[in-house]
Amino acid sequence: MTENVVSFEEKRLERLDGTVFGSTAKEFKIAAVGSQIEFAKRELETLQGYIDLAYQGTITVMMNDCSEPSPQQPFAHLGNILSNYEQVLFDRIAELEYEQEMLSSPADDQGY
Repeated sequence: MTENVVSFEEKRLERLDGTVFGSTAKEFKIAAVGSQIEFAKRELETLQGYIDLAYQGTITVMMNDCSEPSPQQPFAHLGNILSNYEQVLFDRIAELEYEQEMLSSPADDQGY
């Protein structure tokens, strides 16, 4: 049974050998853009969780002299800042996806 697993793994590695990231500069660029897209999407997911927390949370400020704490205030200003960054990420992902599409386009390969 172990021989089958090793054999299967060797065949899989032979198929992947030299093709994971491509062999031309264009293929490397396409892989790099794809990686940047995936990173930006993961960052966006994390950011959206922080935005939800920011809009749900409140803050109370307590002075060092132990005077009366300020009334609770919403974290809305932080949520607004994070929402602006969210829009930047959406725009960046769209740019990268466009770049990836242009690089992958067969018309580009034919010189049209």
